[in-house]
Amino acid sequence: MAGDELQAAFDRLDRAITAVEAETGHRRALLDERERLYAEVARLSTDRAQLAQMLDSARAEARAMEAANQAVSQKLLDVMENIRSVLAGESSAGSSAAPS
Repeated sequence: MAGDELQAAFDRLDRAITAVEAETGHRRALLDERERLYAEVARLSTDRAQLAQMLDSARAEARAMEAANQAVSQKLLDVMENIRSVLAGESSAGSSAAPS
């Protein structure tokens, strides 16, 4: 009878050790996953910072291009106005030079 009780105690101990080992493995897997997620968050933060910098650069370039576009537009308007003035001056000079 003592042998049966001792065997039952060993069986319970074996089941308890198996349960502890299973829980330890599960917790180790959770810790590994947490570490992987922390590394992924760090990588994403770096990517986000790089993308933000690229966006700032693109915005600055767009502003510079817009300013250049405005300057070119204004110069074209000035040139067109000068051409109109010249043509208007030739037109009035041509009509006043015509014989009467």
